[in-house]
Amino acid sequence: MLSSQSPTCESVAGPTADGNPGSVNGGDMGRDGEKGGRLTEEEKKSNHIASEQKRRMAIREGFDKLSTIVPGLEGQARSEALVLRSTVDYMEKKLMERRQLIMDCEMNGIPVDPQMRK
Repeated sequence: MLSSQSPTCESVAGPTADGNPGSVNGGDMGRDGEKGGRLTEEEKKSNHIASEQKRRMAIREGFDKLSTIVPGLEGQARSEALVLRSTVDYMEKKLMERRQLIMDCEMNGIPVDPQMRK
């Protein structure tokens, strides 16, 4: 039978050195159930390097995708500055073409949805 004053996990294990309540198993559990859930400095460094490589790969893939979409960039040695400048120029050209199409439609009596003018 359980008493009304059963011990808590903290009272069984006691607080840890940093003042946090301890656990019944005597240590933090890692993500995979391993004891010692905190990462070592080497693990933190490895994780940081892996995250940075993943970020750089995503950026590289984005520039590669832009190189396939923007005319004139296919097969060129890729400078990120050139890709960005060419993409901005291409988008400005497309926006001007869109505005011109809207004006042409309106001049010819073709109604244009106000949402399309934005």
